[in-house]
Amino acid sequence: MDLGTARVFRWDELPLEVVTDMLSRKIVTGEKVMAGHIWLKKGCVVPQHSHEAEQCSIIFSGALKFIIAGETMVAGPGQILVIPSWVKHEAVALEDTYEMDIFAPIRWDWLDKTDSYFTQQPVQAAEFSNPATAANPARLIRWSDVATTPMTPQIDRAFVSGERATAAMFQLRRGGVVPTHQHEAEQLTWVRSGRLRFVVGGEAFDVPGGSVLRIPSNVPHSAEAIEDSEATDMFSPRREDWITGTDQYFQQNHR
Repeated sequence: MDLGTARVFRWDELPLEVVTDMLSRKIVTGEKVMAGHIWLKKGCVVPQHSHEAEQCSIIFSGALKFIIAGETMVAGPGQILVIPSWVKHEAVALEDTYEMDIFAPIRWDWLDKTDSYFTQQPVQAAEFSNPATAANPARLIRWSDVATTPMTPQIDRAFVSGERATAAMFQLRRGGVVPTHQHEAEQLTWVRSGRLRFVVGGEAFDVPGGSVLRIPSNVPHSAEAIEDSEATDMFSPRREDWITGTDQYFQQNHR
């Protein structure tokens, strides 16, 4: 399985995997970070499980009730839930729900189809409710509460980091340029709307809305917004340069 090269994926061309009669998914993965688009029907239960991967769940529509450490957290549109590695959790879809899970490291059980927990019995009844306290190991964050930073006059960024992964929302106006740079983190860039043109290791990639570009670790790359665009970037390991404010490449005058 080729996981370590630059490649463009289109969500609408990826196979839809029917995991149960209540849950379906599509997966894009690299060697270090995985993204899955998940569709859950109202009442779907994801039984309790845990995994090495840190999980960041971004809700696009609907609502998911997570049960973590005996407490409940309801994640809705515009929110991201960060669940640390090895923390047991289960979930119930309160409505028909569309969301994205980001994992670091990648979920080999999803790839080799050994994720049998989907068919197990839940630990708690679907109606269980016990509001989360500040001691809950997971973090539920509203994107509207995350600071949006102008990186250049044409590029704005908001990001959330866990211990292993970083998820970012970008708005790029036409002509905006991310100069050439490289980093230890493997990168998945989902162009949600518009069109971006990347140069990765000297190879050009035209990435329209609805596509994901996989960029391997430590490979020089740049990007230019051919149209006004919105993008979600996913990284593992997390972007320490962003956290420490040492990502000065945005201010370079070349790509």
